[in-house]
Amino acid sequence: MKRVCSLICVAAAFVVATFLSASPPTDAQTLPQPRTLTAEQAAFDVRLAKRTLAELHPALTKYATQAEIDVAFARFEARGSAARSASEMYLAATELAAAIRCGHTWTNTYNQNGAVKAALLEAQNKLPFEMVLVDSRWLVIASATPSIKAGDEVLTINGATADEIVKRMMPYLRADGSSDGKRLIQLSHDRPATSMMDLVWPLLSPPEGGRYALRIRRANGEVASLEAPAMTFAARKAVFAEQAKGERSEQWALSIDGDVATMTLPTFAFWNSKFDWKQWLEASFAKLRERNVKHLVIDIRANEGGDGAINRELLSYLLAKEFTWPATQAISAYERAPYILAKHLDTWDYSFFDRTGNVEKLGDRRFLIKPKNGASNTVVPKPETFRGKTYFLVGAENSSATFQLAYLVKRSGVATLVGQRTGGNLRGLNGGELAWVTLPNSGVAIDIPLLASNPVEPQPDASIDPDVVVMRSFDARASRRDLEMETAMRMIATQRAK
Repeated sequence: MKRVCSLICVAAAFVVATFLSASPPTDAQTLPQPRTLTAEQAAFDVRLAKRTLAELHPALTKYATQAEIDVAFARFEARGSAARSASEMYLAATELAAAIRCGHTWTNTYNQNGAVKAALLEAQNKLPFEMVLVDSRWLVIASATPSIKAGDEVLTINGATADEIVKRMMPYLRADGSSDGKRLIQLSHDRPATSMMDLVWPLLSPPEGGRYALRIRRANGEVASLEAPAMTFAARKAVFAEQAKGERSEQWALSIDGDVATMTLPTFAFWNSKFDWKQWLEASFAKLRERNVKHLVIDIRANEGGDGAINRELLSYLLAKEFTWPATQAISAYERAPYILAKHLDTWDYSFFDRTGNVEKLGDRRFLIKPKNGASNTVVPKPETFRGKTYFLVGAENSSATFQLAYLVKRSGVATLVGQRTGGNLRGLNGGELAWVTLPNSGVAIDIPLLASNPVEPQPDASIDPDVVVMRSFDARASRRDLEMETAMRMIATQRAK
């Protein structure tokens, strides 16, 4: 089974216009492929992608108007039909998926055809360093070339400034509705998945003669113009290994210092893991009681989502009383997926394609999924819950199950949210059941959510604002300061002083 990176349930008007009206790039680098696409092959792939999205996606117009979707489809038809390589089809499909403005509709790297995936991941067109976008500035956090150091600021890449790069990349970045913070974080190298600056940017602005032209500002303020060699992922990773640069761990961790505990939860995605998260939570909260911990900081900033059941279990250790949140409806676009489409689809559970007996037709190509027995939007506290003060560190990465967690935490008032606005969207997420369609001629694959979770009462196009906003700072990140954690610790000190 292919690896599935999609998760359970992941700006303004000018961005919509950019999505739908920007002209196709002419500088896309052709990925190595066994053959090029003919006009007929490209046209078939385009028709298949359009029909699959139109007939199976449950929420094409949740965040965009039908007119905007029509324009996006027309643009994809023109751009995709003109594609003569898999890379050109990949860019066209990535732009189309992003135009739907659904965080679970995307050209998931790991679900691509083998040749396409190899070309994306193995091409020698990657930047020879890793960087993060902080306050509209690029900060180098690790470098595999001697001419660039961690702490340097990248002013331009192939002549493009940070603002120009963001403008060109926005049409290819996925998020739910207006959650632009989620889009921007995909450009950085400190997130779990591959940065889009390694996947899309080399196709839009490839290295010339195997080298990138750069302007760099050193930590001492000196500005230098230089060229740096493009690398493969493997080569860059090998250099980092020699530098003993560790990869970010996704293991859960608990640390206790006096009456303060920090619980770090980098992922909820344990599909193929033997990790017993229920047992871990039980043991951890028992330890908090034994050590008489009064203050708990739960860090989910790096966590995009995963198993939504973890939300309920975690909340049950924090609540003082039973908590119920507003109901949602699960919507599908079909009762049975047409065979002509299903034969091009893959997923981890093929029962997703046949909902016979489990749906109620609503009209307008919508079907209501009948609630399963035992389904509930209520959490009951554990017999012994944590009675101290709790803080959640949150940010734009929280766009799926962890968006839902932030929503539940804020609505219940069980903890204080500290950080930046989350990803996700109050209009509901699309996900839970997903499939990906592989376009047979190009090998390009598009992830498609098969369920939409819609609130019964209409909600705004917005995500979750933290209770305490912490503005990210270039200088603080360069100094390796953790502003969100510092803020939580100051709040704890104030609480102790009362």
